[in-house]
Amino acid sequence: MVGTSEPWRPSATIRQAASYVGEVDRVAANGLEPRLRGGVAEVVRRLCGVQAQDARAARLAIRARTEGLVASDVDAEATVVRTWAWRGTLHLLAREDVPWVLSLVAARANAAVAARRRALGLDDAIQARARAAITERLASGPATRTDLREALGAAGVDASGQRLPHLVRPVALEGLLHHPLDGTFAALELDREPPPREQALAELGRRYTAGYGAATPADLAAFSGLQERGQAPFLHAPCAMQERCLTPFLRLLGSFDPYLLGYAGRGHAVAPEHARRVWPGGGWLHPVVLVDGMAAGTWRLDGGEVAVEAFGPIPEAGLAAEAADVRRFLAG
Repeated sequence: MVGTSEPWRPSATIRQAASYVGEVDRVAANGLEPRLRGGVAEVVRRLCGVQAQDARAARLAIRARTEGLVASDVDAEATVVRTWAWRGTLHLLAREDVPWVLSLVAARANAAVAARRRALGLDDAIQARARAAITERLASGPATRTDLREALGAAGVDASGQRLPHLVRPVALEGLLHHPLDGTFAALELDREPPPREQALAELGRRYTAGYGAATPADLAAFSGLQERGQAPFLHAPCAMQERCLTPFLRLLGSFDPYLLGYAGRGHAVAPEHARRVWPGGGWLHPVVLVDGMAAGTWRLDGGEVAVEAFGPIPEAGLAAEAADVRRFLAG
């Protein structure tokens, strides 16, 4: 564990008048400081979804914004589902948000993999048989990948190799199944129809602005993966709790945290000279130690302990408290 005896104080970046409002807006809007008072569903709604292709990273994103929860609370939250959403990536979404989110992303997500599906020999007729077999199997309860392969095989559909995910995902994009954090697949029943596209885009713009603070249409386009950028004012409105927001804070953020991925650029969170230490390439994003809104190092779990590679001074007491909370959270 790396620390320093230097006093814990707001970073120079936050103190600079030119960037203060934007920095504070993002931290507060993103639910990092102050932490949100609700549970898993509040975080997911606030952030318009939490990227969740890495299950532990998704759980840690919830932990960083709440108090007292444990990892199993995230998995057990019935009002939250995991499905393919923004940028074609698995996200945790509030159940009531799934219809309007899928109405925005489904066509684009399917089009993005159309060439690959053709190369695998998958056409509309095969997909129709697969859809029927998958929904029938899930009607009897959650299924593993092996279970779905067997059900598809019994229906005369070859689900070997990469064919299986390309058969499953279109069914999820219809809103008929979800992919819980335990790795299974389960039937999904939605109780509302999606709104018209313009209304869904307006909702996206409103919700994104509320969850990500100082941002631009380009930020929203990067977050959503959509060409349309929604309808939102995108004003750098002052934080309603500036004094609390200015309170020094430290968070251990997991990989792929929304605070790092929610914008077109990442300079608000990572200084350019440290960018490669956070994003080494290959689509990977290291967990970071966030001090006053800026990455001060990366971290990993090593034998159950938090090991840190620091870029500069990190408050020892704050790091120890966060490390203990990560251990508590993951143990539950």
